[in-house]
Amino acid sequence: MKQKRTQGMAVITLLISLVIAAIIVYVAITLYTGGTDQTIKTPIERGKGVQCLSQIRRIETSLQIYRIDHGQYPSSLDGLEDLSKDEFFCPVTGSPYQYDPVTGQVTCPDHNR
Repeated sequence: MKQKRTQGMAVITLLISLVIAAIIVYVAITLYTGGTDQTIKTPIERGKGVQCLSQIRRIETSLQIYRIDHGQYPSSLDGLEDLSKDEFFCPVTGSPYQYDPVTGQVTCPDHNR
């Protein structure tokens, strides 16, 4: 009688261990893929998005310097003389960045922040 109870406990222990392992794997995959949204992004796709956001940060830094020097944001990105015209486009998709001269915000239509 005692042997049957020990075998039952072993099966329960095994099932609990498998459930815990499955939870750990699920959390690891969720963190690695960047969330549970419908589109799973590979590290290369995420890297391309980071490259785009890095370029936007560079433009916004240049806009802040322009604002300090001139007291307002430029009316267009062409007013930034320290950046080349190529930097006003997404390096991944080639789409032009959208610029709001009132707030100084630069956004990429293809990569959300």
